[in-house]
Formats: sequence, C-alpha cells, structure tokens
Amino acid sequence: MKSTHVILIIVLLSAFGCSDNYNSNNDSKIKPEASFSFRGNASATLKMATTDTCTLFNTSVNADSSTWTLGDGRTLKTRQIVLSYPKSGTYNVKLKVRKFDGQTAETSKTVVVVNRILKKIIIDKVQWDTTIVSQGWPTTNKVDIYFQIQLYTDNTMKPKGIYPNCPVLYFSPVIKNIVSNYVPPTYAPIEITLTDKFVLEKALLSKTVSPSSLNNLYILSVMAVDANGKTYCLANNVWYDIELDMLEDLPGNKFSVSTNFITSFKLICDYE
Repeated sequence: MKSTHVILIIVLLSAFGCSDNYNSNNDSKIKPEASFSFRGNASATLKMATTDTCTLFNTSVNADSSTWTLGDGRTLKTRQIVLSYPKSGTYNVKLKVRKFDGQTAETSKTVVVVNRILKKIIIDKVQWDTTIVSQGWPTTNKVDIYFQIQLYTDNTMKPKGIYPNCPVLYFSPVIKNIVSNYVPPTYAPIEITLTDKFVLEKALLSKTVSPSSLNNLYILSVMAVDANGKTYCLANNVWYDIELDMLEDLPGNKFSVSTNFITSFKLICDYE
C-alpha cells in the first residue's frame, strides 16, 4: 500500500512539473512587437515645423519597457512621448521594446522638421494722427517708412515705441513718401519681398505681450523717418500691445502672422 502511495505522489509531481515547463515554453514563444504612430497616423514619415509638438502613440504589444531614441542625441524611457525639435533637419525616431524575459523588438520612422522662412512683409495700411503727441507719432503728414524686427532683450524705450538697446535682426528697404492716411482702396498695400533667408522662430512670437514680462521675443515694428531724419515708431507689438494672429497650415505650406491696428502688417512664410 505504501508503495502505491509513493508511486502516485511521484506521478502527480511529474505531472505538475511538466505543466510548469509547458507554460514557460509557451510564454517564451510570445514575441514582443514594437509599433507606434504619429497622433494615430501610422505613416512612416512625419513632417512638422520647429518647436511644434506631436504625441507619439506607443501601440507595441507583449512589451514591458520602452526606449525611444529621437535622432538628435536624446533617449527617453517612457511609454508615451511628446515629440518636438528646436532645429530643422531629418531625424530617425526609433522605438525599442523589451519583454520581461529579455526578448526585444524595434521599429523606426522618419521625422522631417522644417523652418518657417519669412518671404514677404505686407503693410496693409499706415495711419497716424499728427496732433496726438502722447503716442510719439510724426508731426508731419508725410514720412518714409520701413519694417524692423528686433529681439527684446532690454526694456529701455527712448523715445516711445523705440527700443535702442535691442538687437536688430531685420531691416527692410525704405519706402518713400508715405502719407498719414495710407489706407485702401485709395492706396495699395505695401509689399516687401525678402531677398535674404530669414528664419522666423515661432518660439519668439507671442499673441499678446506685456513689456514687464517680455524676454527674448520679437519686436515687430513699422518705423517712420521724417524729412529732418527723426525716427518714430508707428506700430509694434510691444509698446502698443498689438495682438498677433497666427495662421498655421503646414499641408498648404502657409504660415503667417498678422495684426489689426491703425497701422497693420502681415508676415508671410513658407515652410522649408
């Protein structure tokens, strides 16, 4: 009888042992699969502009950890990431996943990052009142004008609307003999076509600004010079607190920044 019990126990232990080995073998046959998409778009290539963002959806299966390499020296070890690049270029984004038993899988996709290149400046209308001294406008009815882009690094303003200590990044050709009520339909908008490449950084644009909190943002100005050579600011987004309207259409290759003030302008860019 004891012999029978011993044999039964051995059989049962063998059976359980075989069952454990079988499950382990089956689990090792399940391979991890690496996959991700751009905001749900499964295409192999994404085109985006500098400083824009895109969430990468990690759709990998049978994976316990994820490692992303973004093609610019960055490595992240989170399941989901938000992609953004400060510089243009072509980047290879790779996702490598790992299963608890050491098995790995990987996949990669291409991200093309483009700049916003300023192509044209349109000054839609130019207006000032010669009697309003407080605004710092010209006291004559005719001036020469130009468009200027500065980087706000210093709040010294002298005279009104003019920031002499802020570096000038762009200075347009001078447009001669503009009158104080230069508006459509009497006058056509003024178009300034850029001949040199100017990268317009979205990160340096702000829809609304406050001079007290500004730092390293664009000052976009329409400037004037009278017959005596005195310089004035007719409009800018800092002193006059003008709201900037931004239109972004990457598929249509259009990016623009516009204002709606008594002197108004529009910056037109291509994505390159």
